Amino acid sequence: MFIFEMRFDKQIVLVTGGSNGIGAAIVKRFVDEGARVIVFDIKKPAQEVEFFKVDICDEEQIKQAVEQIDKIDVLVNNAGIYFQEPIVNTSKESLDRIIDVNVKGPYLMCKHCIPKILLSKGNIVNIASGLGVVPESSSPAYCSSKAAVIMLTKCLAQEYAREGIRVNSVLPGPIDTPLLRKSFENDADKVVCENKNPMRRIGKPREVANIVVFLASEEASYVTGGMYAVDGGESTSSVYSK
Repeated sequence: MFIFEMRFDKQIVLVTGGSNGIGAAIVKRFVDEGARVIVFDIKKPAQEVEFFKVDICDEEQIKQAVEQIDKIDVLVNNAGIYFQEPIVNTSKESLDRIIDVNVKGPYLMCKHCIPKILLSKGNIVNIASGLGVVPESSSPAYCSSKAAVIMLTKCLAQEYAREGIRVNSVLPGPIDTPLLRKSFENDADKVVCENKNPMRRIGKPREVANIVVFLASEEASYVTGGMYAVDGGESTSSVYSK
């Protein structure tokens, strides 16, 4: 990928869940490209960017924060949670929580940000997951929530294409983040994860951020409604899907 400096000069980029992991890498890449970055999160980011303490499950918090932002050129819906639980053991509370964060959160962010994105003819990038298209039997709730994000992306891309708004989704595979590390019970689990991947490694947060920045840029001006896997080939691997 060719990197052009300051592609987002004078643009405002709003990132949810931008305080760590993939979100922090996305924030850094946009800052490096000259953007004014705003983070919505429940934890303050280490990077020196504008920050609103927002729980994306709370529509009123979203609404009040968005009202304080003059314009939005790019919205990146990155905040999300993960858990592994067979369906018969999944509590209603756990199911409600993952749907609130992974589905309702991006939905409500789009609802309140789109009026401002329309004014700037900006775009939206939703962080879904390769598990939104390839099932993982141990995490049906998570897989279902990310499949919903992919369909939300497609619906919004169709609805707003004539209005000049592009909407795309990025589908990370295993990426070296606190969220992934929490899913490993020991070092052996990490080795299994690496060996299952066609490229025999776990991805880096910056590798996801690179695709997000490209999709949000004018270089992707004819790209909308797409799904872009950043997973070392897992989602197209017959070995992975068994």
